[in-house]
Amino acid sequence: MQCSGAEGGGVARPAMAMSEKEQLRLSWMTQFNKAQQHDSWGQVVEAQEDYQSMASQIAAKQGLPFITSKEKDILHRLALCLGARAQALRTLHENITVTDMKCLQPIFEALFTGAEPDVFPVDASKYQFAASMVKPSTEGEIICADAEDETSTDWHQRQAVLRTVRGTVVCFRIEKIGLKDAQDYIDPFMTVLVADSRANILDSRDTNFACERRATHVMFTQQVYLNVSLEDMERSGAAIFFEFKHYKPKKKKISTRCWCFMELAELKRDEEVVLEIYHKPTDLKKKKLNLHSEKPLYLHLFATFISN
Repeated sequence: MQCSGAEGGGVARPAMAMSEKEQLRLSWMTQFNKAQQHDSWGQVVEAQEDYQSMASQIAAKQGLPFITSKEKDILHRLALCLGARAQALRTLHENITVTDMKCLQPIFEALFTGAEPDVFPVDASKYQFAASMVKPSTEGEIICADAEDETSTDWHQRQAVLRTVRGTVVCFRIEKIGLKDAQDYIDPFMTVLVADSRANILDSRDTNFACERRATHVMFTQQVYLNVSLEDMERSGAAIFFEFKHYKPKKKKISTRCWCFMELAELKRDEEVVLEIYHKPTDLKKKKLNLHSEKPLYLHLFATFISN
């Protein structure tokens, strides 16, 4: 249940984030102009390398915490276009042409300004095949990867869910959970559950271990993509549950410490969600609700949507 009036913190987009967006936009515009120039002049090797580097960088950045739903979608399409053009130059099979690439110029110019066009200028049939070829790399490279080689990066999580879900995909960025004994937990992680009105589990997703433990908060800053669409959740009257788990060495087992839940009415695109925390065990019927802490400590989330 969402806590009204709770102190947020941790998910607001600071001015620094907006400044970083502007830096990315200007950098990518410069790189794209260079790549396009090489492409137009027939400098195939140089253009291919430029497009590869850009696709890799953009794929790696789409999961940043200050990127909105619409911006994620545009970055995803840009990475695929750039990867597809690099592949076309490598194989000489021009599914996507230099003329198509010129259509991306206004997209880069408008990126992160709020003036991005609603309709992407290149037809999806020209670049969708490139999804499996793009792999984010801090070195600015793209590596051809088979399915078994894929890692749990945001890019690969997104590709996996887009292959299986039809409709609106919901992605949660789990920021942090407030616990008075936050530093005591070993290998803490979150399990996200989707359960229908009859308490049947429709989906279950685990995060990686938390990235940091502070005095009163366990920090995650991790994204989880649900494998059931928003439309299917609405049809089944579903709710979404969040279980905080940790390892108990004495008992040699993983234990649920506490849990939260939210109704779909509380789920808003590109908005913070702050949830109250309840004592275990998790009650998928939402009848036994006993607050876990008397202190103002909550679970902090941020949701983005992907139209598929």
